[in-house]
Amino acid sequence: MRQKKGRHTGTDSRRRDIVNAALNCFSEIGFSETSMEDIRRHSGASTGSIYHHFKSKEQLAAEVYIEGIHNYQEGIIDALAGCEDAREGIFALISHHLRWMEENKEWSRFLFQKRHSVFMASAEEKIAVMNSEFGKNISKFFLRHIHAGTIRALPSDIIISLVFGPCMEFTRQYFSGHSCTAVDEAVRQVSEAVWRALAGNGEAV
Repeated sequence: MRQKKGRHTGTDSRRRDIVNAALNCFSEIGFSETSMEDIRRHSGASTGSIYHHFKSKEQLAAEVYIEGIHNYQEGIIDALAGCEDAREGIFALISHHLRWMEENKEWSRFLFQKRHSVFMASAEEKIAVMNSEFGKNISKFFLRHIHAGTIRALPSDIIISLVFGPCMEFTRQYFSGHSCTAVDEAVRQVSEAVWRALAGNGEAV
């Protein structure tokens, strides 16, 4: 979460501390068992400060989800921004997904497990906007390479399925304890497989 410049920086920092404390509590104690007092104690914020930013635990949980999605999506966009080569971009995208999952285990579990929780209703509109913007950003990369012939001209939903489907399935196996492949090796193998599926004529080498 990026800090805004100026006089609101301290407020943003406090808000970020509360969100991080909530994520830790939800992960360690469980969402249902966590109280606002638990979050207050972990964050070091006052009760008034917490309720100034968030009116309820449910609103705070939705914000934890939104911040996780924002952090994940921003990382992918940044990873693709420096990639001119199609293969490099595919590898960067998959590497970011799998390594973000490993480096942000609490956030990853929360995103994976809580997407359809009741408290998410208040966040649906904002997430839809975020996903739309995210889709537009990554589509630029794929369209550029489809036009150049370095990526196959497949429908966008098929491309998304081929890229993110394997990533999400590995994530599911990783958190269910069924994965037997180290993340670094998974990055290599999944990236190679996805690249072979998407590469344009003569590119899959």
